[in-house]
Amino acid sequence: MSPEGKKELDKIRKVRGYTLPVHDTLADLNPEFLRRYGDLASHVLFGPAEGRALDLKTRFLVLIGVTTAVKGDPEGMEWSVVRALKAGATWDEVREAAFMAALPAGIPAFEKACLTFNLLEKNMGMVPQDVSVVKAAQKSKTAKTTTKKPTPKKSASAH
Repeated sequence: MSPEGKKELDKIRKVRGYTLPVHDTLADLNPEFLRRYGDLASHVLFGPAEGRALDLKTRFLVLIGVTTAVKGDPEGMEWSVVRALKAGATWDEVREAAFMAALPAGIPAFEKACLTFNLLEKNMGMVPQDVSVVKAAQKSKTAKTTTKKPTPKKSASAH
C-alpha cells in the first residue's frame, strides 16, 4: 500500500474510529478514490447543519433504516446506532427506524438489524468503539419502563 493510501486510512480512522475492508481495498486500489469517498461521506453525514433539512440525529436514523433495508454490514449499523444515540436518539427510535425498513425490505432485514442491536447492547459489537452512550440509553430505557405511573383516583360520582 502506498503512503497516500495509509494517509487516507488514517483520516478515516480518525473520523470513524476504525476502518472497514472497503476502505482497505480502496486505499490499496486508488487512494484518490478513498479520499473522495471519505470526503463525500463526511460531508453528507457530518456536514454543517446550515441549509440542511435533517438534523444529525435524523440523518443517522435514516441511515439505520437504509442499512436495514439493504441488509448492510453490521459494522455500519453499529456505527450508525452509536452516533444516533450520541445525537440524542432513543433505543425506541433506533428500533423503529429499522422496523420501518421491514415494510419494503421484509422482516428478515429487520431481524438482521435486531441481531446487531442485541450484540451492541451486550457490548459484543464487531467494531471497537466507545459504547458508553449505548449503556446510558439502556439505563434510561430501563428507568422509563420500571417507573410506575400513579394510579388515577376514582371519583365518587363515577358509576
